Amino acid sequence: MNKSKNIVVKRQYTPPQERDEKHMVHMNDRHELYIMLQGDATFSIEGKVYHLEPYDMLLISNQDIHCVMVNGDQAYERVCVYFKPEFLQPFCTKKYNLLRLFEREKRLEDGHRIDSESVQKYGLDKYFQQMLEYYSASLPEKEVLLTSLLLRMLLDVNRVYDESRQREMEEEDSLTHSEKIDDIVRYISEHLEEKITLYDLTKRFYLSKYYLCHEFKKVTGFTVFDYIRYKRILSAKTKFQNGQPINEVWRDLGYEDYSNFYRTFKKITGMSPKEYISSVAERKKEAE
Repeated sequence: MNKSKNIVVKRQYTPPQERDEKHMVHMNDRHELYIMLQGDATFSIEGKVYHLEPYDMLLISNQDIHCVMVNGDQAYERVCVYFKPEFLQPFCTKKYNLLRLFEREKRLEDGHRIDSESVQKYGLDKYFQQMLEYYSASLPEKEVLLTSLLLRMLLDVNRVYDESRQREMEEEDSLTHSEKIDDIVRYISEHLEEKITLYDLTKRFYLSKYYLCHEFKKVTGFTVFDYIRYKRILSAKTKFQNGQPINEVWRDLGYEDYSNFYRTFKKITGMSPKEYISSVAERKKEAE
């Protein structure tokens, strides 16, 4: 079946007895629109924690590291739409940025979730179903249909987002947020190329080591060092996509030797740096 190269749509169903660790940590090369159809799940995305209800929707950028914790013994079902941001960039103008909700600054400020009430009120859930149908179809015009539907979906998402954010701010129980941890997350993201130690963070933000480690894990779902590792590997992937050589990348990201960088990169991505660079080259060649 000829699948779309720029847009990928997946419906995934996980029975309770088949849950495993592969759902815990995600690093995407594409932006993601996610909707949970059934289950009991908690997402941690860039320092914010969301307990999801059926038909809650998430917007996750390709710069966000995130994990999902599946709770209870229910089945877990969701639909995910992945797309390359550069594919939709031509549709953005100076007056209207279609992808503004995926920008890092917006994410840290406003969050990632659109609640189920807004999703169903504005029919956002229907876009997911229709995109699944188009994606599975063998039609010569499939790419055009998927693109037009995704554009309409993002337009509606932008319209309802502000309204949803206002309501969510009033529901404190739905979003666990620490301003201090948010500041630390932002600091780490902006200083990945420097040496970051736990001691430095405690001094800079006037926190005890215990409080910092406990609250960071509670809010983000990651230990401080795991978060730094994932963010650095995400940055490395971006640098490789931009053509920066391996020897420059691991040094720029503060690694003392290549072997440490190699082990971390392969553990997180499942590929060696050279294998990842080859996969990037193959994808570019296929897109030509």
